[in-house]
Amino acid sequence: LGLNMMPVTIARPYQGQSASWCWWVDDVLMGELDRVKKKVKPQDPDKWNKQMHAVRVFDQLIYNTDRNLGNLIIDKSWDIWMIDESRAFRIMTDIKEPKNLVMCDKDLLEKMKALDEATLKKELGEYLNQLEIKGLLERRNKIVKLFEAKGPSALYTMPRRP
Repeated sequence: LGLNMMPVTIARPYQGQSASWCWWVDDVLMGELDRVKKKVKPQDPDKWNKQMHAVRVFDQLIYNTDRNLGNLIIDKSWDIWMIDESRAFRIMTDIKEPKNLVMCDKDLLEKMKALDEATLKKELGEYLNQLEIKGLLERRNKIVKLFEAKGPSALYTMPRRP
């Protein structure tokens, strides 16, 4: 989807077991939990809000049941990084928290529209079963429909990270 909001992670065996290896986030400033506890305000509230909206849309798409303040990392550029999506990609077809879908990045919405079963099977078939892919596509359809109903005022453009 091109969000570039998660550290690079690859699947590799470890001691005979399936495992994932993740590059840690460079130049970490703090975690979201620390930011909230210390009441630190984002330097650019507009950029921050756009990133948080993208996190919320992505979490609803993948049905992430474990997003918490400890799973968001902030780097020195005030870019948000999502970590620990280990409780995601469920078979549920409904959106978990529709109230979290307030705004959406235009590019993310277009890329979600372009998702299809063949591509998901090719890219994720090793990790997701048919029901999980079906759930993702049905949630995607509902997210797209919701934002199309909201209209252009619910869409924004988020600067892309390198």
